[in-house]
Amino acid sequence: MPRIGLRAIAADTRALGLSAPIRAVYEASKRSGFHAVLFRGETHRHHPATPVPLTGPPPLDDGPRHRCLDDARSVLRDGPRAFGRRVATGLSVPWSTDPLTGRRWPEREPWWRIDIRSEARLSDVKHTWEVARHRDLVVLARAARIDPDGPWLDGLTGLLRSWCEQSPAERGVNWYSSLELALRAIAWSQVLELTGERLPGDLVAAMESLLLASARHLTVELPYTLSSMRNNHMLGDALGLIVLSRMFPSARGARWWARTGERMFAAQLRRHMAPDGRMIEDSLSYHRFVLEMLIVRVLLGGAPSGVRRDLHAASLHLARLGVFDGDVPQYGDWDEGRVLASSGDPLDVAGSVALGLVLSGEHVPARWYADFDELAWYAPAPPPEGDVTSAVRTPPVTTSGGIARVERGPWRVWFKVDGGPSHGHADLTSVWVRHDGNWLIADPGTGTYNGPLEVRNGLRTSAAHPVRRPDGRDQLVPHRAFRWLNTGRGHLGSPLVLPDRTILFGWHDAYARGERPVRVGRAVVVADHYLAIVEFADRPATVGHWSLTVPLHPDVSVAGGTLVAGDSKLDLFGLDGHSTVRGRSTPFGGWHSRTYGRWEPATWITVENRADTMVWGLGRVARSQSEAGVLDGLRLAVTWSPAAATLDVTHLASGQVHQVRAPR
Repeated sequence: MPRIGLRAIAADTRALGLSAPIRAVYEASKRSGFHAVLFRGETHRHHPATPVPLTGPPPLDDGPRHRCLDDARSVLRDGPRAFGRRVATGLSVPWSTDPLTGRRWPEREPWWRIDIRSEARLSDVKHTWEVARHRDLVVLARAARIDPDGPWLDGLTGLLRSWCEQSPAERGVNWYSSLELALRAIAWSQVLELTGERLPGDLVAAMESLLLASARHLTVELPYTLSSMRNNHMLGDALGLIVLSRMFPSARGARWWARTGERMFAAQLRRHMAPDGRMIEDSLSYHRFVLEMLIVRVLLGGAPSGVRRDLHAASLHLARLGVFDGDVPQYGDWDEGRVLASSGDPLDVAGSVALGLVLSGEHVPARWYADFDELAWYAPAPPPEGDVTSAVRTPPVTTSGGIARVERGPWRVWFKVDGGPSHGHADLTSVWVRHDGNWLIADPGTGTYNGPLEVRNGLRTSAAHPVRRPDGRDQLVPHRAFRWLNTGRGHLGSPLVLPDRTILFGWHDAYARGERPVRVGRAVVVADHYLAIVEFADRPATVGHWSLTVPLHPDVSVAGGTLVAGDSKLDLFGLDGHSTVRGRSTPFGGWHSRTYGRWEPATWITVENRADTMVWGLGRVARSQSEAGVLDGLRLAVTWSPAAATLDVTHLASGQVHQVRAPR
């Protein structure tokens, strides 16, 4: 076996830990044919589904009703949504059709025999799976509820009937992932709740049969879930079992589904959540995804107190990052993953956060019940107009989950110092910047999971993020599409708010390994007229050179030493000798991905130098050319210790010293 293969196996084994033997047996079962025994066709005694109360009564406000009908009209005319565009899959072509190529995945082949991973696969399966989650069918069911005489019920009936005929149990690519089955069950439970009494009886019976088969699939797949999916997949699979146990309380095994699902959900939630609301999911998209799982568990009723506590904390975390004040950085993997159905902007996360806060007992503005579908269709009736709670008001300086946010003058700045092990990017101490409502330095996004590896790694590694790299090294070093070979932790100090500027400080240990270990620190200074970033290292002169990429939003241009975005024109300082790249294929660089599966050219500024301490930024600021770490009348220096790093901020005119300590 080639040496690289041995390293890959060793890395896989290290990533899986004690679960590696279980995963090995599972993979052997797929290859040996034993899966055919495990997932053999089984005739289920018919059990009628019991409606699960997830949705509320149709909203009275015209806003969400019109959005729903417009969305339903688009579904029937143009097809379901998949990552920001309408596709024909399920509408005019079979459900097995890949939206990217127009070709069909094998329809009658057992799912475990279908190749979705290797270079020989048909396509990126996520595009087919996204449509098959059936959130758009929930939209049609809503439309049929609020407009009983419209074409919505006939369209819904046709789509459901074609699905049941084309997707028999355990056949085809749409039975491959347990998480997809769980999400589809949640969508179908809403469809049956909204329109079940009006659907043809034989169709409802076919749906019930496939739902029972889904429950059996989830239970048989538990060894794989428990050994390899200790993240949002485990929560989703557990939630699917809980929902199916509620839908079929008299089915054989229903009590076991409920008990097992609750235990899995609770166990993973303990691993998943931190008290401050952050998750192991180092991703804005996946944070929303899991937040919506918590919402569904609360809507089902009987949720343990810990679920409500975590729902509240997770909602507050995103509120503190400013989701109610406009766009926020799309840090980590972004793929529009949802559990709830919405006819609003799929890139918006505020509606889910608002619903999470309401279900946690917070009061939000009454108008939000018309603005956000999540509130309009899932929340209890809005209370009388009154004061909103502080949770919906974002102060100008906040910190949450290793991220600091500053709003000062025309600036909105996010300083992401720490991360988590799941769906994150190599972006410790990254800085994301908006000025007068325009993105300047913007997270480059995700691109793809299963597409070209050069694209996947090109958008998730440190070279695509505004972080310093000693000798060009990556913070985490990618392994396959989702894993990393290394780890790193970031540590954020409390913001220092001065009358004329706000200063943030943090550091990380991702490079504290190898022959030349070094810890890297960064101070971010936000004033009305400039944004400055000061770089530090704990072992000067040990690094040969430093590399830095500054990824700009696609709408930003660089003219000489000036950034131009809309009406914003800002001087770029401290990056002498920089170069730019835009839309380069080899090596991959200069791209921006607004949503999964697509990317467009964007300018990346790149620079290399040998300075351990440097100052760079945007705007106009007085700097010292002779002394490192001095700008605008301040001297910034870092004192390092094994357990912490401390930023000393000295006002040169008065000698006054402020300290920001960031402990390990």
